[in-house]
Amino acid sequence: MTAKAGATPAFDYRIEALPERVAILASGGLDSSVLLGVLARRRREVYPVYVRTGLVWESAEVMTLRRFIRALRLNNVRPVTILRLPMNDLAGDHWSMTGRNVPGYDAAVTSNYILGRNLTLLSKAAIFCARMQIGEIAMAPLESNPFPDARPEFFRAVGRAVELGVGIKLKVTTPFAGLSKAEVIRRGSGMPLVLTLSCARPQRGIHCGGCTKCAERIEGFREAGIADPTVYASAGRRKPAQR
Repeated sequence: MTAKAGATPAFDYRIEALPERVAILASGGLDSSVLLGVLARRRREVYPVYVRTGLVWESAEVMTLRRFIRALRLNNVRPVTILRLPMNDLAGDHWSMTGRNVPGYDAAVTSNYILGRNLTLLSKAAIFCARMQIGEIAMAPLESNPFPDARPEFFRAVGRAVELGVGIKLKVTTPFAGLSKAEVIRRGSGMPLVLTLSCARPQRGIHCGGCTKCAERIEGFREAGIADPTVYASAGRRKPAQR
């Protein structure tokens, strides 16, 4: 077919994904760390990706994530790739960046919402995947995640947009989407779960024990019936899990 005069010629660009490779958006938290371990046990070539956006707990998370990966002792897990996408210009006044007014132990799960969080992470990670010929990126939202950017239709839309705009077929997978925190903890049995960080205000790498994220972790271990190996800075601020 002959292009019309003045028409812009089509630019057909395709990147072939290598099926043995999988990326994971790894935060150093309990959920994504267990998922990382699960993927690694399947003997795929796992690429952990951490996106720094300016949150106050990022340095503690990166340190913990690297320790967890070393403790796995699996040759098919690559070193952590650190990507940067600063969001301070848009969200510099948010508690996640200031460290002030962090949601407390009894706060609703919705208080943890960060506008556009998954879109931010995936947009940068997708470019990494394209450069590394990776056609699947895994994330670890759980059944309790109520946020709009954790819906299956959102992840499908991201994959389609990446294929259209970047040229690689990228599938966003969420293997833990139907699981509770306790179920994830049980799946992580035998993994070094003490080397994970689920806290919005860690103190020198130690969980504060009083934020919403710590509450989810504490009650998750209790519900799982597994001893919690975590050290908490303020154990007196914890409350018994509600039955």
